[in-house]
Amino acid sequence: MRSRRLRLALSAAATALVSASLLTAVAPAQAHTVAPANPNASPATRNVLNWLAHLPNRGSNRIASGFFGGYSNSGFSLAQTEELRNATGQYPAFLSCDYGSGWATNNDITALVDWSCNSSLKSWHNSGGLVTISVHLPSPANANGGGLNTPMGNFADLLNPGTPAGARWRALMDKMAQGLQDLENAGVPVLFRPFHEVNGDWFWWGNRDANTFRQVWQQMYGYLTTTKGLDNLIWVYSADFSRGNRTAYYPGAAYVDVVGVDAYDDNPQASGIQSAYNELVGLGKPFAFSEIGPDSQGSFDYGRWITAFQQNYPRTTYFLAWNDGWGPARNSGAGTLFGNAWTLNRGEVDLGTIVEPGGGTPTTPPPAGGTLLHGFESSTEGWAGTTVTGGPWRVNEWAGQGSWSLKADVNLAAGASYLRRTVTTSLAGRSTLRATARIAPWGNHGAGTQAKLYVKTGGGWQWFDGGAVTVGSGGTALTLNLAAVANPGDVREIGVQFVPAGGAGGTSAVYVDNVTVQ
Repeated sequence: MRSRRLRLALSAAATALVSASLLTAVAPAQAHTVAPANPNASPATRNVLNWLAHLPNRGSNRIASGFFGGYSNSGFSLAQTEELRNATGQYPAFLSCDYGSGWATNNDITALVDWSCNSSLKSWHNSGGLVTISVHLPSPANANGGGLNTPMGNFADLLNPGTPAGARWRALMDKMAQGLQDLENAGVPVLFRPFHEVNGDWFWWGNRDANTFRQVWQQMYGYLTTTKGLDNLIWVYSADFSRGNRTAYYPGAAYVDVVGVDAYDDNPQASGIQSAYNELVGLGKPFAFSEIGPDSQGSFDYGRWITAFQQNYPRTTYFLAWNDGWGPARNSGAGTLFGNAWTLNRGEVDLGTIVEPGGGTPTTPPPAGGTLLHGFESSTEGWAGTTVTGGPWRVNEWAGQGSWSLKADVNLAAGASYLRRTVTTSLAGRSTLRATARIAPWGNHGAGTQAKLYVKTGGGWQWFDGGAVTVGSGGTALTLNLAAVANPGDVREIGVQFVPAGGAGGTSAVYVDNVTVQ
């Protein structure tokens, strides 16, 4: 990993573009929509993100493959992609290009941002593939560029276009925007991954003040989406597994669509990678391994990654393998990884097909009528968890209504867990309390996890519930007859209890949404 960085053949993007001819509209009844950060995102861009977010719900063809084609003005080529095809019989779903050559210098710093790879990306997209873009940018601290691996002295200068570095930063963004606009004109949505491995200490943007970095990302997001009007970007935040502070630089859910981890290690199931996966998944966004590769070039077995995906990282939506000595075709096991039933390659990109949680079972529709008490569209709304290992969080990976729900991670061997809101509420004069609950498909649920919608009322916090219902990963409706509840005008707590079956084990997640009263 470190030798890769020293040779400047580092991280490159986990980002995706898609053929407009494949962007079949998703009917509302098929799936909830995973909302992009940009409310003005094009329909094609929305479809790509929604499709990607639903991939982990499938039984097969559930992790899109990817491969790095090189730097646009410094070695980008399809030659190694053909090597991969010859070794595996497959083209990857994603082809990646990097617009930058930040180690080089030029009197015109913008010449170090090059998007000439766009022609190959368009052809890839027209052949039914996806495309990714990252940028190894030169340092704006230097008038002639370079400085990729030299920390920038005053990172906050990027926020001020009146400084020389801030002016050069705007010029670099303008040049990137030209390339991204060219792809938008061709109907190509882009998974765009700037500032990759931000928690590392090997790039000029890495390991800076976290608050300043978040502001820089947010300003960049506004500049490219609002000022430049780019509506084809799917924004990817990625950290490196080998350093801490993986989420410290996260600019917020309103500025990110996908989160990822770059992982270069000979053991894909290493504890550090598992920790990074757990931390990034906890942000509630679709997750990717935005770069993978070995430490020991030429002798690594890529088949170990498919085992890791299946056993450790089931919520992965795509992976991007690096090229050269880190590439699958120049190591072993490429066919095992790219030929596995879980792996989705070019030719299998089916953007009009959305698989619901549970492998195709439609989410239980919200009941007609009533008053929505909690939809979690803007926050967790004061809900908490009991006997949970993480959360609760507001997430958009599943919803009973709208685009968001409440989620918590759980240990299925630990017994009952709860998602609840403890506050005095009056439900007097109401007849029925309803909610939609869900369990994640991963973990060993044994004979099934059951859920109860409940309330606690009065000074004695008396418990009333609607009875146990087996909950599926597609979402299940829960009801509670309020006519049988004492003191409905003095409800102290509303919640859902989840009870795993005997013998259940492993980690999973529980969800609540669409809490309504009639």
